[in-house]
Amino acid sequence: MRAESQILIIFVFLRPLKQLFSILFFFISTYTFATHIVGGELNYYPLNNSKYRITLKLYIDCYNGQAAAISQDQYANIAVYGKDSNQLLPSLCFSVKRGAPVRVSKTNYNCILLAPNACVDAYYYDTVIALPYRVDGYILSFQRCCRNITIINLVDPNGTGENIWTQISDSAQIGSNSSPTFKNLPPNFLCTNAPLIFDHSAYDIEGDSLVYEFFHPYTGGDPTDPRPSFSNDEPPPFSKVTFQSGYTYNVAINSNPMASINSKTGILNITPTYSGQFVVGIVVKEFRNGALIGFTQRDYQFNVQACVFETTSAFVSPDINCDREVFFTNNSNNAKSYYWNFGDTTTLADTSNKASGYYKYPKAGVYTVKLIAKNGNCMDSLLKTITILENIVYNLPNDTLICTATNKLLFPSKFYYNARYLWSTGSTDSIINTNSSGTFWLKITYGKCIKYDTCIISLDQEGVALHTDSLICDNSLKQLRATLWVSGPFKTINWYSNPSQLSPQFSDSKAFVKEKGFFRISGLKKNDCPYSDSVELKDNSSILNFKFANVFTPNNDGWNDVFPEATPPYNYHLIIFDRWGLKIHESDNIPWNSGKFPNGTYYYFIEADGCGQRIKTHGVVQVIKD
Repeated sequence: MRAESQILIIFVFLRPLKQLFSILFFFISTYTFATHIVGGELNYYPLNNSKYRITLKLYIDCYNGQAAAISQDQYANIAVYGKDSNQLLPSLCFSVKRGAPVRVSKTNYNCILLAPNACVDAYYYDTVIALPYRVDGYILSFQRCCRNITIINLVDPNGTGENIWTQISDSAQIGSNSSPTFKNLPPNFLCTNAPLIFDHSAYDIEGDSLVYEFFHPYTGGDPTDPRPSFSNDEPPPFSKVTFQSGYTYNVAINSNPMASINSKTGILNITPTYSGQFVVGIVVKEFRNGALIGFTQRDYQFNVQACVFETTSAFVSPDINCDREVFFTNNSNNAKSYYWNFGDTTTLADTSNKASGYYKYPKAGVYTVKLIAKNGNCMDSLLKTITILENIVYNLPNDTLICTATNKLLFPSKFYYNARYLWSTGSTDSIINTNSSGTFWLKITYGKCIKYDTCIISLDQEGVALHTDSLICDNSLKQLRATLWVSGPFKTINWYSNPSQLSPQFSDSKAFVKEKGFFRISGLKKNDCPYSDSVELKDNSSILNFKFANVFTPNNDGWNDVFPEATPPYNYHLIIFDRWGLKIHESDNIPWNSGKFPNGTYYYFIEADGCGQRIKTHGVVQVIKD
C-alpha cells in the first residue's frame, strides 16, 4: 500500500547520478554564491507577558548546497516590521541559532523498483522573544538567497531567494492567537504519472477555522547580498517570485489532472506528468468569527522523477455524478488482479474483482472508493472519495453590501461546460453585471442536475452627518462657544478643523469650539463603508451686551448688592471715584460693595472684555444702603 508522509516538512533534490555530477561541476566552477535553499515556514506561539515562541523551519539541499553557505546559516536573521506601517523595528529584530540538522528521507511509494536518491537537511531555529503590544501587530521575515539553478517553473531560479514570513495580528482585537502548524511533511519525491493523495492539513491550538489554498511564493536576498542584514532586507510589501511562461502559483507543476488542494480538508491531489523541480506554495489561513486573523505559508520545492513501479493502483471517475451511476476507469500499471470496494456501507455487495469498475449508488452522499491492484506479492492500493449528487454543487457570492453605487459582477463559484444558465434578470449568460440592489437567483441545469442559489446585494443606506449649533457666550468661560456633534452609526471618526481648534488625535463624537471655522469628519461606518461630512461655522447669534447699573443697594439681601455684578460674563478692571475726585476703589474682577462709604453718587471707569468683545467706558453709579 502506498505510504503517506508523517513528519513535518520535506523538500528534496533528485536526479540520476550522472546528471547530478554534471550540475555539481557547473555549480562549483561557475557560481560562488549560495544555492542551497529548498524551502521553509515560520510559526509563532504566544506565551506570557507579551512573549512569543518563534520557530523557523529551514530546509537545505545537502547534495548541491555549498558547505560555506550552509555554515553561514548557523544563525538566522529575522526582521520585525510594523504590520500596517511596514516600518522596520530595529530594536525588535533578532538572530536565532539553529539546532543540529535532521536528515529528511522517506520513500512515499510501495512497489517501486528503484527509489531515487534524495538529500535534505531540516534545520530548526527556535527562540523566545518579547513583542510588546502594538495596535497594528507585527510582520516577521527571514530572507535568504538562493534557490537551485535546475528549478523549471521560475525565471532565473539561481538568482531568486526565499522570503519566509508571517504576521502577528493585534491581540487586543482578536485575542491570544498562535499560527496554524502543518501536520505532515510533503513527499521527498514525486513520480511521474503516479497519482498521489497527500494529507497537507494543519492543526490550530485555538481551534480556529482553517482554509487551504495555493499561494504565490516570495523572494528575498539576491546573489550579491544572499544574507541581507536587517537594514538591507526588503521591507513589506514583499516581492514575489517570477514564474516561467505557462506556470502560475495555481498551476505551478505539470499534472494531469491539474494539482488541487481541498480548501476544507487540506488534501492535496497531484499526478505529475513532467520530471524536474518545481517551486510550490501552500498556505493555511485561519479565520475567527468570519474574519481572517492569521496564516502559515509553506514555500517548498517539489522534485519529480520518472520512477519504475512493480505495481501501481490508479483509477479515475467522472467529476459529476448526478444520476448515482458511476463508471470508473482503471489506470493501474503492471497488475494481474483487482479488488474494488465502492464504499457503500449499506450493503456488503459493493465489491468487484473486474478490471473496470462500475457501481450504482443508492443515494447522494460522499463515498470512499478503494482499488487494490496485485501482481504476485506486490500490491498497491488507492483510496479516493467521490461525491454523488442529486444536484450539481455551486454557490453564488455571499450577500454583499456595496458602499457606493457601482457595478457588481455576479457569477457562480464553479462553472460547468455545456450547462444552461438562467438568472432572475432573464440573462442566460454565466456571469451578469448589476449596479442595483435586490435578491438575485441563478438556476444551473447540467444534464440531470439542477441547482438554484441566491444572493442579496444591498446598497449602503446608513448616514453619518456632522451638526453644529451657533456660537453663544459661555458665562462660565467668558468665551464664545459652539457644539459640534456627529450622528449616525460610525465605527471610527477623524476630525479636521481650520483654523486648528481640534487635535489630530481627537476622536469623540462631540466637540466644543470657541471660534468660527471649517470642520470636517471622515472615517468608517459600522458597516465598514467610508463616510465624510463637513460644516462651516459662520454666525455669532449671541452678542454680549455690556450693561452697567446706575444704582446698587449693598444691603446684603442677595439682590443688586455689588457693582457692576457679582459674576458677570466678562473680565474687567474697575476704578471708583467719590464726588470730590478721590479714588476709593480699584480692582480686577472684584466687584465694589461700597464698604464704609455712605449713600451718594460715585463715578466709575471700567475696561471689560468677554466672548470676543471689548469695551472701555465710564459713568455714574448711586449707592443706596437703606
